[in-house]
Amino acid sequence: MRNSFITGVAAATLLTVAAPVTNNLMANSPARAEKVSAATATDSQATFLNTAVKQAQKVAKKYGLYPSVMIAQAIVESDWGQSGLAVNANNLFGIKADTDWTGAVYTSKTREEDKNGKSYYVNAKFRKYSSYQGSFDDNGKKLREGVTWQPDRYQGAWLENAATYGDATKALTGTYATAHNYNTILNTRITASDLTQYDPKISNVSGSYTVKKNSATYAWPTDHSISAKTDTINKGDNVTVTKTITFYNGKKRMYVAGKGWVNGSALNLGSALPPASHAPQGAVKVNKTLMHNAYVYNAKGNRVKGMKPLKSGTEGKTVGTYGSKTINGKKYYRIGVNQYLAAGNIDGTMRILKHDSYIYNDYGNHDSNKKEKAGKSIATFGGTVTIYGNKYYRVGIHQYLKKSSF
Repeated sequence: MRNSFITGVAAATLLTVAAPVTNNLMANSPARAEKVSAATATDSQATFLNTAVKQAQKVAKKYGLYPSVMIAQAIVESDWGQSGLAVNANNLFGIKADTDWTGAVYTSKTREEDKNGKSYYVNAKFRKYSSYQGSFDDNGKKLREGVTWQPDRYQGAWLENAATYGDATKALTGTYATAHNYNTILNTRITASDLTQYDPKISNVSGSYTVKKNSATYAWPTDHSISAKTDTINKGDNVTVTKTITFYNGKKRMYVAGKGWVNGSALNLGSALPPASHAPQGAVKVNKTLMHNAYVYNAKGNRVKGMKPLKSGTEGKTVGTYGSKTINGKKYYRIGVNQYLAAGNIDGTMRILKHDSYIYNDYGNHDSNKKEKAGKSIATFGGTVTIYGNKYYRVGIHQYLKKSSF
């Protein structure tokens, strides 16, 4: 049987933090030893998908990722499971056996390059798995947990951060792989093979729910064993959910505003009261930007029990509003069933500058010569914030003016 080079499309440009240069691998691979017909190739691809899809979906749910992206990576980097590593070691992503690996090992010759670009060959050890499941699990863990020096390296590919699979593949370009068109390669495969049908359904429709049982909340929409705890919710509390991810098996992970992610089983899903259907007559949903951390109030102007402030973050947070209401002489925006935000955190409060003032960033620096002129009316959002001991009003995205300027 002759040796043959593995011809992965994008693997040649994979960064070493994710996987080795698998198309430089030399291996005896029966599956690559002879030409096959188009029909046989199609059957082989279908067989690969039947196995890979189920295992990718399971791992994607565990780590909060897009199955379509992981499947596309596996197809591209293992040539539909026909590479030497895939055939002999069930290794779809070319992950090497480092010193931390205690499992089985597969050794094969691989091409490396010296600093002058000259090729040389070494025998390298790769992780060997009993099935594709182990390979998918290792890749999923890498995408979620990153690398030791940059744990959030692939955060742009996480379900909670990537609105579409295209956002996820773009986030992997230049991080997981150096190829400038890595996302295009993966997107083409996802489209051609209709891989999005295996992805979870993501909804950004807000809704209010009653907590069914005391539960912890988590930083990520992953298995609880993967994520750190962030808070708790208590039975009987009313909470606002701003994002829901429904996986292939019907299980849901839901983001509780101001708290974190919970399993859908923690909430009484039959208690959902979509804000739009309970908005003031004639009101429609209007997205607004929350510019300052804000408590949630009820119709009497009291803070809603069990809800922490909604976080605006440094970029502001988009919230759906359903009309406004004056409570105790103060304007509020309705965001859910008996839930309101003070308008000053969204519209701002107008204040007059006493003197010319620099605009500062999140770090308390004025990194440009831009100034606002004395006498100008400026919208400030919420109360003051403290940056390195000085008090500021937020006046825009990454923009602040000193309190003393007003």
